[in-house]
Amino acid sequence: MTEILDLIGATCTSCALGIEHMGRRLAGVEEIHVDRGAGTIHIDYDGTSDTIGKIQDFVRAIGYEARLREVE
Repeated sequence: MTEILDLIGATCTSCALGIEHMGRRLAGVEEIHVDRGAGTIHIDYDGTSDTIGKIQDFVRAIGYEARLREVE
């Protein structure tokens, strides 16, 4: 599965790298990429139900917000 999260507030390289590093350590995450310019996190994962929530919790813990993008 692929999901896109809107990333609010994180604009530095070290934040992006930290989110990517943490995301790659989660079971089921196949790929994660932070695009600071677009303010997004792209996640390819196996569909495990709590994966997105864990990423959102980590982003919140470091002082930012990640919102699941609504599909139009």
